[in-house]
Amino acid sequence: MIRHIVFFVAVTVVATHIFRLAYYLGYFKTIINHQPGSCRLVPGIENGAEDITVSSDGLAFISSGIAGKGYITDPRACPPNIKGRIFLFDIRNPEDNVKELTLQGDFDRENFFPHGISLYEAPDTGEKRLFVVSHHPTTHEDKIEIFRFDKRTYSLIHLKTVTGKTLYSVNDLVVLGPETFYFSNDHYFVKPSLRQIEGLALLGWGSIGFYNNGEEKIVASGFHFANGINVSPDHKYIYLAEAMSGDVSVFEIQKDYSLVEKKKIHLNIGVDNIEIDKPTGELWIGCHPRVKEWFDFSQNIDSKAGAQVLRIQFGSDLDKVNVTDVFVDDGGMLKGGSSASFYRNRLLIGTVAHKMAYCEIGPY
Repeated sequence: MIRHIVFFVAVTVVATHIFRLAYYLGYFKTIINHQPGSCRLVPGIENGAEDITVSSDGLAFISSGIAGKGYITDPRACPPNIKGRIFLFDIRNPEDNVKELTLQGDFDRENFFPHGISLYEAPDTGEKRLFVVSHHPTTHEDKIEIFRFDKRTYSLIHLKTVTGKTLYSVNDLVVLGPETFYFSNDHYFVKPSLRQIEGLALLGWGSIGFYNNGEEKIVASGFHFANGINVSPDHKYIYLAEAMSGDVSVFEIQKDYSLVEKKKIHLNIGVDNIEIDKPTGELWIGCHPRVKEWFDFSQNIDSKAGAQVLRIQFGSDLDKVNVTDVFVDDGGMLKGGSSASFYRNRLLIGTVAHKMAYCEIGPY
């Protein structure tokens, strides 16, 4: 009798896990393409616009080339000549398309493969500092490279490299000051095979860390693939995207920079990077409609993986949440959607390792 009970419990646990995994991976989802207005591909972006962040004056900074080495597990998926780049797109003058920014200064340019980015604009001087997550292709060491933007020369001048024990699997970051930022560790493990096991086992071992002028600490943990992270315009809340579970978590920032969770929004989609429309505080999120298709694409770039954009609006004090499905593509136009930045009724949609789209969507 006991054997039968143990067997029944074991089968139930396994079946529940398989169903939960299939649900997270998007096996039961239907994709219907739609666009919010006139959209086109932006020439010059061929190997990804993984993260996009827009300045107060409409300059979009774009990280590209993360898939050059190390990120996509099949070395045949991407040519070895792909290198990490940062591009600039002036949303106010979209016909100019993108310009590649020159990288200057003493840092490891050869092993610079940018992932998440965040922009700090000094309130007194207007200086722009771009913080960039960079992954070393062979050692898997993560660094935060800090640059100063020089608009006269269209260059990024390197200021500092940040490393640390808690910055071990960094996906994204959000800057609060000249050398102050929160960051997300998407996994606990660094080794690719162990990361895969961690994901398939649905182990919520991702974390949020905090760095301030040389001091670092983990301030929250227990997340299923902690991905994009951002802050509300008033610096009251931190938003975190969990790509595997399809959740966006909202945390209140405490005086000591610790975090208290206030709300969790389940979206049933592979949420990636989060950008904030500063005038309204709305969240714009680049997403993978079916996470399984993105995993397949990461092994073979000839396979299909879609892109989706969600907008989240909050009521006063988070009492109401309104989610709008802005853009959906099954992979015919964009593969592997990862980012969405909105500026004055214009939208940029990025991908991990494919192209970037520009949309004019009118009043929204």
